[in-house]
Amino acid sequence: MLGKKGRWILGISLATLLAVAGGSQVCFLLRYPYFRKYAAQNGVSLREARKAWGHPDAISEQMMGMAVEASLENWDRVSRLAAVDRRSRIGTYYYNLANAHRGQLADRLMDYYQPFEQGLFLPVGEKSTPFQIGCAGDVWFALGDMSMAERDAMLGMLFSPSHTGSRYLRRLAETNLVSGDFEAASKYLRMLLNSPKDRKWARAHLPGAWSPQYAARVEQKRALMPHFDLVHGMDQTQLILRILLNSNPSNRMALDYLLCYDLLVKDLDAFVGDYVPSLTASHLYEEAMLIFLAAKGGMDPENFSHYNISEETLDRFNRFVTIYKRDNGSGENLSAEFGKTYWYYFYYAVRNENR
Repeated sequence: MLGKKGRWILGISLATLLAVAGGSQVCFLLRYPYFRKYAAQNGVSLREARKAWGHPDAISEQMMGMAVEASLENWDRVSRLAAVDRRSRIGTYYYNLANAHRGQLADRLMDYYQPFEQGLFLPVGEKSTPFQIGCAGDVWFALGDMSMAERDAMLGMLFSPSHTGSRYLRRLAETNLVSGDFEAASKYLRMLLNSPKDRKWARAHLPGAWSPQYAARVEQKRALMPHFDLVHGMDQTQLILRILLNSNPSNRMALDYLLCYDLLVKDLDAFVGDYVPSLTASHLYEEAMLIFLAAKGGMDPENFSHYNISEETLDRFNRFVTIYKRDNGSGENLSAEFGKTYWYYFYYAVRNENR
C-alpha cells in the first residue's frame, strides 16, 4: 500500500511522463507540419506515415511541403519552398511547375538544377517511389491532359500506404468533372462526403452546386483537353504535348513544356520544328536558336529578326564562343559568367543515371 506521500509522488511522475510525451508529439507536429498534412492527405496516421516514409527530415519535409501546397494550388508557397535548391528531381519538378503557372518556365529554367527531362515530368515506372508516383500527375492536370492526370492519381492511390486518401480522390473527382463524366465524378465525391474534413469541398464540387468561379475553371480546363484520343506509350511525352497543342495552339504552358523538354534532352532539331516565335518568347529560346543557327550557317540578320534574337544575346553568344575556342572547349572560365545559360548546359551538362 502506498502512503499519501507515495501516491502524490507517483501522480507527479505520471503527469511528468505524460507532459513529456505530449510535448514530444507537439514538438514533432511543429517541426514537421507538412509531414503531418501529407499523411492526412493519404489517410494515414503519423505512426503509419513514419512506417511508410521513414522519420522526416528537412529534405523530406520540404518535398512533402511542395506536394501539399501544389495539391492546393498555392503556387507562391511552392515557389518559396523550392527556393532552396537541394538538387532533387521532386524539387526541380515543383520549381518548374510553379514557374510555369507564372509564365516563367523558360526564363528561369537554367537558374536551377535540371536533371534533364525528369525535372519536367517525373518518370512513373518500376523504379519510381510511391511518393514520386503520387506527385507525377500534377503537371498533367495543369497542362490539360485529364487522362494522364487520372492515370497518375489512380496509381498514386494504389501505391499510397492506405490505398486511399483525399489527395487522390479529389484529383479523380476533378479530372472526371472536367472531362464531363459526372457519374464517375459523383462516385468519388460521395466518398469525400463521408469525410468530415472533405465534406465542404465535396459539396461545393457536386454538379449543380458550382460557384461561377469554379464553373469558369472547369471550362478553362476543358478548353485545354485534346480533341481526340491517340494510343501512345507513357514515355512519349513530346507526342502527348504536340497532341495538346494541336487541339489548342494557345496552350502556352504546353508549348513551353514542349520546347523546354526539347532543350533539356538537347534535341535542337525538334526544338526548331516546335518553336513558333510569335507564340512564346524567352532568352532561353534565343540562346538555343543561336547554337542551331551557328551550326547550320544561318547567322544572318534575317534569321536574327525572325527568331527575335536581341543584340545583347548575340553579343553574349559571341563572347561565349570566343572563350570556348580560346580554351579548346574547357568550361572552366565559362561557368562564372555563363553557368546559367543554355549554351553552358548544352555543352557541359552530363546525364547522371544514378539520380
